[in-house]
Amino acid sequence: MPSIESHNWKRNVGYFLASQNFFLFGSSSVYFAILWYIALKTSSGTWIMLATMATTLPQILISLWAGIWSDQYSRKKLIIASSSLVTLLTVGTAIIYFFFSRDLWLLLLIAAIRSLGSGIQTPAGNALLPEITPKKELSRINGLNQFISSILLLISPILSGFILGRLGIMFVFVVDLITATTGIILMSRVQASQQDQQPHEQVTGLSGIRDGLQYTFSHRYLRNFMLFTLIAFILVAPSSQLSTLFVKRTFGSAVWRLTLNELLWTMGALLGSFYITMQKRLPHKIKLIAVGFVGSGISFAVMGLPEPFWVYLLFMFFSGICMPIIQATSNILIQENVAKEKMGRVFSILQIVSTGIYPIAMLVYGPLADQVSIRYILIVTGVLLILVGCIFQQRLTRLSGYLKDLN
Repeated sequence: MPSIESHNWKRNVGYFLASQNFFLFGSSSVYFAILWYIALKTSSGTWIMLATMATTLPQILISLWAGIWSDQYSRKKLIIASSSLVTLLTVGTAIIYFFFSRDLWLLLLIAAIRSLGSGIQTPAGNALLPEITPKKELSRINGLNQFISSILLLISPILSGFILGRLGIMFVFVVDLITATTGIILMSRVQASQQDQQPHEQVTGLSGIRDGLQYTFSHRYLRNFMLFTLIAFILVAPSSQLSTLFVKRTFGSAVWRLTLNELLWTMGALLGSFYITMQKRLPHKIKLIAVGFVGSGISFAVMGLPEPFWVYLLFMFFSGICMPIIQATSNILIQENVAKEKMGRVFSILQIVSTGIYPIAMLVYGPLADQVSIRYILIVTGVLLILVGCIFQQRLTRLSGYLKDLN
């Protein structure tokens, strides 16, 4: 139970969720605007690849250090400091771009700066949440956070497209400045526990990274959890990163088809998040994550079969349901069982082995998609993901007795 008064925890968590999602909304709006602006200006696949890498690689590279900082310093202050610095650098670089040099590399620099900020804020935020939330409410709050995030990820590309088309990209950065400032103000209102106000365990540099890796991979339960999660998300990567290209090649490049492809996944994600939000407790977390993996695998495999477009969309919707269930339940599992002084580093590793693995996996899947039909990639990875989900449940259930060793 957090040290703050119990009657204040809902307001406290409300400030936290609002703050985190303001940051997310601003970052995703900037991401879509930069990606589309570069696509319109260059029509170059190489530039799109560079923009994608600028958005993802810095986040991966900073994650392990961010985990150390999250375990060593006040997580609340770390989020505020990183958000403030990222906002200042973003606005400064945007001013240089619009008034001094229209070099697209400056937009890539903005994307990289924001990626670094996300790499710091994500493990710090995930580690701070159990500090301010009663343990029995973690399931609902994580589900609510996923639900709000899914709504914002639905709205942000629409807003970015509108602003980009009507006002110009500079106004997207104005929106980002407003959302970031609001997020920082809200985060400053969060009453962190006494433990978070004080410096945590003193760890630095490579020794801290080594300590975090050793803690994670020396425990049989965590080691198996991370390795299976890594394999699973490598298999998820094609459906996540190649779905737009698959729709274009298979069903046609009509804008409404591409829009429905994104919309149906997001609607599924909203439903999956809502399910987690409605659960007071999640007693069978490993089983639920495994169901998410198997459900995703079935969806991917069916999406790869020859079928009408509406069938493809139906299973894209199902895959959307699975992803927030996997992510939120994984977060809850770590928040409830990992030692608080190690939690930041464990979350940074989880960030790398899940969404952070996408750009690395795409170094293989991208060229492969030009040689082999994406249909076959989806079928094979879907079947393998079903197998991984089944083994994941069997293995982690057998090792459940080791959970007590994590604290």
